[in-house]
Amino acid sequence: MRTHDLIVLGGGAAGLSVASGCAQLGLKTAVVEREHMGGDCLHYGCVPSKTLIHLASRFAAARGVDGFVRDGLSVPPAEMPAINKQIAGVVAAIAHHDSPERFRRLGADVYLGAAVFRSAYEIEVDGELLSAGRIVVATGSRAALPPIPGLRESGCLTNRDVFNLPELPASLLVIGGGPIGVELGQAFRRLGSEVTIVEMASQILPRDDEELAAVVADRLRRDGVRVIAGATVEQVTNTAHGRAVTVRKQQEIENIHAEQVLVAAGRQGNADGLALARAGLEADRSGFIPVDDKLQSAVKHISAIGDANGRWLFTHVAGAEAALVVRRLALHAGGRINYRNVPWVSYTDPELAAVGHSEASAAAAGIRARAVRQRFDGVDRAHTEGAIEGLLKVVLDRRDRVIGVQIAVRGAGELLAPALHAVKQGWKLSRFREAMIPYPTMSEAFGKAASSELAPKLFNPTVRKILRGLFRYRGGGPVAAEAREAK
Repeated sequence: MRTHDLIVLGGGAAGLSVASGCAQLGLKTAVVEREHMGGDCLHYGCVPSKTLIHLASRFAAARGVDGFVRDGLSVPPAEMPAINKQIAGVVAAIAHHDSPERFRRLGADVYLGAAVFRSAYEIEVDGELLSAGRIVVATGSRAALPPIPGLRESGCLTNRDVFNLPELPASLLVIGGGPIGVELGQAFRRLGSEVTIVEMASQILPRDDEELAAVVADRLRRDGVRVIAGATVEQVTNTAHGRAVTVRKQQEIENIHAEQVLVAAGRQGNADGLALARAGLEADRSGFIPVDDKLQSAVKHISAIGDANGRWLFTHVAGAEAALVVRRLALHAGGRINYRNVPWVSYTDPELAAVGHSEASAAAAGIRARAVRQRFDGVDRAHTEGAIEGLLKVVLDRRDRVIGVQIAVRGAGELLAPALHAVKQGWKLSRFREAMIPYPTMSEAFGKAASSELAPKLFNPTVRKILRGLFRYRGGGPVAAEAREAK
């Protein structure tokens, strides 16, 4: 007799979603968490980082009113203890949703301790042996430390400790220009730190459309963030007042002083302490467990979801994977995961949101595509918000169906909803004109993009000629009007 129907390893977003669904559907479920219920997202990722970004935006807004104040305005650097207290309060306000008590009330057995496999069906937690016919690994990921000489010895920061600093660093060098590095780099700059971001790729946010990433990069520079793309960090050395960081860009070498170094250069899986070999499993070089489109590992009754499988390291993807596992395990309903249209948002200012193909990814996939662009300086609300530097791109296939949307503007993540439907349903661009959008809102950008594309097809001499013949219209159109004005 096994102790449970299902054992879930990891109490983060993915694991708790599976445990909640399966326990409520009647499976005898055990969830094992070695550190904090709620996982990285709650304690060291999404929640604290977005709180920090929000607080930093308030500092930026305060500085932005300087030109409207009679005697000027000087905004001092942030006091980190107060920032940390606010972050801790937000985490605490959300944490009760993930508490052991709540999951026990839902019917799950909660074990707080480190889990290791004893066999393909057995898990040991602090000397207690659990067993089940189904096991879900949802142990998450952690910051990967690149093999840079002196980096570990220098006492670098990662997302694990950056939200509890005793004081604001006077200067911060960020290794990695992906979403985490750029979000935190911009936030600390707005709080008062001098910030440099070093990225190996030729652009920051290398997964994103180059044109839209450039919108974000331009804002970073105007905020005072130094961005060094196409460069590598070769060495980190402790000094009396911080770290000396050697940066190479092509053949040029620069030594940069920074009080703190933050590493945001990718992630690695947390499966290394599970004794996977005892279950007949093996993680890849980055510590992730390979799975198929049913989220099953090489040992079919063991699934890996969320960051543990290394596919898409987003909380919303973890939720979708958890929902599939609940359907398959509790309802025996089958199903496969589809990552074709995964959306994502970089919570910079301006935000960068995307779903589906970019122009580059469409070309790489052999899809003949084109993009319709709408700048936000053509949207009235953007002028009132001071957000005219943004850009919307709608990527269309050869039949004018929407296959991708990218948005770079303040609040882009909130604007992504219609794009999700457009990409999933294969809308024609003209569908964006069907809804009556309130004025003035940023959402008007979608309708304006459609109008700019459709207008030449409707307002042209051929259409005017046909309508004059059918209905005896007497107007000559824009060309005739311009000729009259010229006289």
